[in-house]
Amino acid sequence: MYGWRAKIGLITPMSENAEHAYHIYAPEGVTFSSMKITFPGPTPEGLMILTDQLEETAAKYRGYNLDLVVFGCTSGSCIRGAGWDQECIRRIERASGWPGLTTSTAVLESLRALGCKKVAVLTPYPDDTNQAEKEFLEDNGFEVTTIVGMDMSQFDGNGLEFEDADEYFLYQHAVRMDLKGADVFFLSCMGLTTMEIIDPLETAMGVPVVTSHQATLWSALRHCRVGAKLTGLGRLFAL
Repeated sequence: MYGWRAKIGLITPMSENAEHAYHIYAPEGVTFSSMKITFPGPTPEGLMILTDQLEETAAKYRGYNLDLVVFGCTSGSCIRGAGWDQECIRRIERASGWPGLTTSTAVLESLRALGCKKVAVLTPYPDDTNQAEKEFLEDNGFEVTTIVGMDMSQFDGNGLEFEDADEYFLYQHAVRMDLKGADVFFLSCMGLTTMEIIDPLETAMGVPVVTSHQATLWSALRHCRVGAKLTGLGRLFAL
């Protein structure tokens, strides 16, 4: 029987990265079903359009047999400020009838579990979205020592295909980050391919590494009472 440990519904913008990563890295007995919402772009205005679709999409999970419904978008679940992630959860739960979770909530839980307080952040977002994410983290008790938006113009095609940014591109941008004063590095965005570079980044950077995919999987498993320790996914999954 599939999903004998947990069945998780996943709502993400138009990308297959999350499904691909979770089918590879999720422990045996955990399954994901997914639905997509239109992604107008990573600007604050685009992200608000994105999240306006959340409740309608979550409602499609009503009547399914699930343990959790996850809104898998970092910036979309924090764009309206502190508490917006919890409002997204309330909307998911009201519409679907199942417990909810967001990526930004998962990131907060991961940082707290690691005991980290000062975070250096790398994103594919424009400056206005970075400022919103910085304020969200700070309003939730973390010091953002630096936040850098990568130049993603080469991947900004018809579909804003951030997933086309390969491991080399992401790794090289990450290791050039200024980590002065930081006790953790956070690579933000569910549209990026990050699971494969977590361990190499921790070795190179000397601090714990949190990514949106990794944090969301870690938190979702624990919300479903699946306390698996997984190799290759950094210190977070060794807890």
